[in-house]
Amino acid sequence: MDPQQNQTLERLAKAMDAAYNSAGKMFWRGFLYGLGRGIGNLVGFLLLLAVLFYLFKLSGLDETFGKLWESFNKISNTLNSLPKR
Repeated sequence: MDPQQNQTLERLAKAMDAAYNSAGKMFWRGFLYGLGRGIGNLVGFLLLLAVLFYLFKLSGLDETFGKLWESFNKISNTLNSLPKR
């Protein structure tokens, strides 16, 4: 290895040592990494949910499930209005 490559590797080693031996830098790096990952997961989930909702509306199943939900509510209200023993 020539001297310039050796010097570059030594500089890289010093930079990595400085970055990983500082507790504050490690904390903030981990915190921001976790925050970015959480926000990314949230955005991805919301996009998936929006696409599924759009397809659900497009297929017309929302009306079918709406009617089914109304019938369940009527049955529930009927059962709740019965006298208790």
